[in-house]
Amino acid sequence: MKITTTIASSCIAILALFCPAVNGAAAQQVLPMSAFEQHSAVMLLIEPKSGDIVQANEAAALFYGYSQAQLEDMQIQQINQFSPQQVEQERMSALSEGRNYFIFQHQLANQQVRTVSVYSAPFTSEEGLPLLLSVIQDISAQRTLERDLWHYQSNLEQQVALQTAELKDANTVQLILLGSVIAILGGSILVLVMFTLRLRRAKRRTELQKNRFSAIFNAIGDYLIYTNSSNVVVSANQAAMRDLGDIQGRPIGFILEECSCLDRLRAEPIECEVKLAGQRRDVEISKTAVLDSAGVETGSIYLIQDISKRLVQEQEQRLASTVFATTSEGVLVSNRDNQIQMVNQAFTDITGFTAQEVLGNTPSIFNSGRHDAAYFAQLYDALTARGHWEGEIWNKRKNGEVYPSWLQVSAVFDATGEIDMYVALFNDITSRKRNEQLMWQQANFDNLTGLANRHHYHTKFDLALAQAKQKQTRLAVCFIDLDRFKAVNDTLGHHIGDQLLIEAANRIRECTRNSDTVARLGGDEFALLLPDMAKISDMEKLATKVLHALSEPFFLEGHEAFVSGSMGITFYPDDGADRKVLLRNADSAMYKAKEHGRNCFQFFTSAMHEHAKARSALEGALHRALTNRELYLAYQPIVGQERLGCEALLRWHNPQLGQVSPADFVPICEELGLIITIGEWVLYQACAQAKSWITQTGQPLFVSVNVSSTQFKRQDIASLVGKVLKETGLAADALTLEITETVLADNSGHIQRQLESLRTMGVGLAIDDFGTGYSSLSYLKRFPLSKLKIDRAFIRDLPDDEEDRALVSAIISMAGQLHLKVIAEGVETPEQLSFLQELGCDYTQGFLHAKPSDTAQFEAFIHDYARQQHNRSEQASIAR
Repeated sequence: MKITTTIASSCIAILALFCPAVNGAAAQQVLPMSAFEQHSAVMLLIEPKSGDIVQANEAAALFYGYSQAQLEDMQIQQINQFSPQQVEQERMSALSEGRNYFIFQHQLANQQVRTVSVYSAPFTSEEGLPLLLSVIQDISAQRTLERDLWHYQSNLEQQVALQTAELKDANTVQLILLGSVIAILGGSILVLVMFTLRLRRAKRRTELQKNRFSAIFNAIGDYLIYTNSSNVVVSANQAAMRDLGDIQGRPIGFILEECSCLDRLRAEPIECEVKLAGQRRDVEISKTAVLDSAGVETGSIYLIQDISKRLVQEQEQRLASTVFATTSEGVLVSNRDNQIQMVNQAFTDITGFTAQEVLGNTPSIFNSGRHDAAYFAQLYDALTARGHWEGEIWNKRKNGEVYPSWLQVSAVFDATGEIDMYVALFNDITSRKRNEQLMWQQANFDNLTGLANRHHYHTKFDLALAQAKQKQTRLAVCFIDLDRFKAVNDTLGHHIGDQLLIEAANRIRECTRNSDTVARLGGDEFALLLPDMAKISDMEKLATKVLHALSEPFFLEGHEAFVSGSMGITFYPDDGADRKVLLRNADSAMYKAKEHGRNCFQFFTSAMHEHAKARSALEGALHRALTNRELYLAYQPIVGQERLGCEALLRWHNPQLGQVSPADFVPICEELGLIITIGEWVLYQACAQAKSWITQTGQPLFVSVNVSSTQFKRQDIASLVGKVLKETGLAADALTLEITETVLADNSGHIQRQLESLRTMGVGLAIDDFGTGYSSLSYLKRFPLSKLKIDRAFIRDLPDDEEDRALVSAIISMAGQLHLKVIAEGVETPEQLSFLQELGCDYTQGFLHAKPSDTAQFEAFIHDYARQQHNRSEQASIAR
């Protein structure tokens, strides 16, 4: 039996003494004081204003360790450890939670402190003195369990009732006393007066006790119903009368409709679903017999408690316990002193420690030594200030292995605002860190040679340039292109060509210093970054050494091959002050070396400024291009299994310069800021044209538009897109913005907010040229992306190149896990298309489908695509 049920049954037994007599008998019953004195429940009568303990029973003396006389000389404040403010706060908490009991901490005579639940029922004495009857239950064990279960706990409800006992018929007592008086009337008038006064005092005491417990009876929030021996309702408390109406005189079966357990009711509570006042409710019912002085059952008291909320809470607790036990995240609960109180199975699986090995210890036993005291001080400061901390932390397993984990710690505060416990959730991110490292390696280093790739070279370039500016030192930049490499590659095959590139990379690296950076920019193009190159003569020596190494014969799997190198060299600050200028100058010098017969190096000279003049002319023409309507859009199909899209590509035809490559003029547009105006024009033209095609063909077309990092930095792209979509009528899901990884690498809150706003609109976001720039798993996690485009460099050698196959397969698999659509660029052969479709690639784009075309040509492609889809659908239907 539950503790709360025991208390409730005891209260019912006492209250039964004060129910009206069966069949409306007018005789009053007298309360035997032993019902209060000898009951096993701890009971106190308290004067609420002063806190004076008016009366205490034997159970109270036994529980507190004081005698009854000592208790009745004390105030409840001497026992209750809560301050007046804490008492008031507990009362407000009970009121807001709908509890009919309070939870306090009481100190015993031996100084022990126990957590108790207190049920108090108010009533007024015959003298008009307001009193409280308090029933106290020790719940220290339950509270310990609740604290261990932290947020999964459901509040226990106290059932409080008084033990029923037989009341002696007050009228019968009066008749007996009256007979005694008559028998001795002849003895003495004085004796008669004395008996009369004593009878009146007994009657007043009876009325006082009756009023007291009648008040308690009505103060109970659960339903108390008293029936006669025929199970007809004689009386009920105020809660029952209020919610169930006037039920006096009705059979109990009429009140408890559809109660399947009515015939099985005893003093032991039974949970049952019944219909009360027309509503189906889950209740707990107990039935206590009321006996007369001869032991004959004269009626019953029913205690009915609505347990709907409790059942819901128990279900939630079971669910929480299941989650706690089965979640793959490790869970650790510690007390306010950070001593571990509870762990789950996942904790053991991750750390190797069992619960028995860690309980009572602090989490310091997992300390790996990788973090200093300041790190943990910051962690606990955050918990105290904000109640939460989250981050990466390295811990140690039972076997001594150090591993990375992602940790989330929350502080749980008690009613006074003090930290009561800590709850930690963590998981092992070893695999994720390994994948991130692999992705970082792939993003920053060339898979074939192991040299830095273009992105990593640019990053190192910027760092070296900043240091050179700070220290005012010279920085050398070299571009190297292998002469006659194409002939070797075509003659001996790609495999031998790859072996030559690997060997060439090793030879170049052996000629440089540890502080230098050697990179492969793509194909047979290499680059050097040489800090602190003070003397031009030193640079000449290194260049001569590299060219000599490259001119030596290459012995590759039985083949002998000969190549050489053409090298262009430029210096900071002599030839330029920023990366783009210096790289352009190095490239110009390299082509100058090729013009001088190859296998030589050339420094960037003033004569090469002619190229700068040509660039100036290009800039001037660009300023007039939009006004003169020299810019136009070409469209290249993006083909999917169920939906067709296209990429809008900017083109420029100038009357004097002819057709200018986007690779030549787009970077200049960005440098001059012209990309803002041109970018808006491109977006509007592409959206308007897509809307027109959708309206004409009825096809669910989408259009992709490239947006540069400059546009994101210098304007509000989200507002611009919203305006263009509204004016053109194009649906948001029909537009995809292609952004480079440079945009994501900017890591500014302004760009983050714009991207989130665009995704909220429904606009798609795709990473362009994925794998060639700043590729990182963190970007895919942090930013609201919907697509990624695999760069054509990884598609070009499919399906023959083993590394490209593995990399493309990994990217498509990863994208699927992250719910991202994949577009493969540069698809030119049926074999490439077939391989990509087998991997589950969502979209393909390339010359195999169509080259970029004008509006009319792409419109014809749409109609042809629709016919093909229709034919495939009909063939599939016939096949079925």
